[in-house]
Amino acid sequence: MSKILSQDEIDALLSGEGIGAGGGGPAAETAEEDQKEKLVSLYDFKHPNRVSKDQLRTIQTIHESFARGFATHLSTRLRSLVDIDLTSVDQLTYSEFIMSMADPSAVYIFNIKELEGDAILEISPQLVLYIIDRSFGGEGGVIQEAREITIIEQNVMKKIVDNALEQLVRAWQNITPLTLELKDFETNPQLIQISPPGETAIMISFEVKISDFSSLLNLCFPYFVLEDVMPKLSAQHQIAHNQKKRSHHDEGIVRHKIRRADVPVSVNLGTTELTLRDILNLEPGDIVRLDNRLDQMLEVQIGETAKFRAKPGTYRNHKAVQIVSEIKEGAIQNE
Repeated sequence: MSKILSQDEIDALLSGEGIGAGGGGPAAETAEEDQKEKLVSLYDFKHPNRVSKDQLRTIQTIHESFARGFATHLSTRLRSLVDIDLTSVDQLTYSEFIMSMADPSAVYIFNIKELEGDAILEISPQLVLYIIDRSFGGEGGVIQEAREITIIEQNVMKKIVDNALEQLVRAWQNITPLTLELKDFETNPQLIQISPPGETAIMISFEVKISDFSSLLNLCFPYFVLEDVMPKLSAQHQIAHNQKKRSHHDEGIVRHKIRRADVPVSVNLGTTELTLRDILNLEPGDIVRLDNRLDQMLEVQIGETAKFRAKPGTYRNHKAVQIVSEIKEGAIQNE
């Protein structure tokens, strides 16, 4: 006979179904919390990141060194304190970099001989005009509007850009030796074609501060230009490189200390065998006959090792020997 459920039992069953169905119970709350904790990151399959975070950090370190060197040069040339701060290292497409530049701009294209490719140094026209004004004794007033750089101004800036490339070579020298040569100057970014538009590029941005003036400076390397040196930019390679440098440094210290170490040098004039009675009867003036002949070479010992053969003699009223030959390791000595 079937059992009739009470109202309390029916309510209990309904409550259990609610829990199982995810309606307002503790299990449902836990599921919602788990869902919130899931992190979703965007990935652009059209423009994948080809440079790792380790490599970007190494690139940042390299160009922070460049910024310090170039700032020192500008400070000396302009006779004013110059700060150059690296603000960002980004990877983007070459077309995006071109679109980010103002028109007109001051774009210096330089060739990297070892990597068989070109890169870009972009200096804002305002910064170029400010530097030129200060170079000729002006106060470097703030330039509000950008304009194209004249031929004369380009010639004045060439020495400064050449120094920037020298500082770039120094910054990269611990990674790989580079030969940089200024190749061209352009004011219209749309005319610069050193890379396919969709190719990945690395843009390093700097803020240049001179007194109360500040402006921007950018470097752009197409990825395919740096591709051969990318393995050297990894953290593992840097650790191995630093360890190798330390080992060479330590080896040099050891060599220096060894060369300054005192080593005992002695010459064996000869040997003989005497009885105990003969030894007890020795007196001043007695002659002891040695086994060596008069024309026989003597052994020069370094520490306890026979290293050279030498002739006995005198030098400036001192007993001396003249080195004649080296005793090779394992050589049979018949003298």
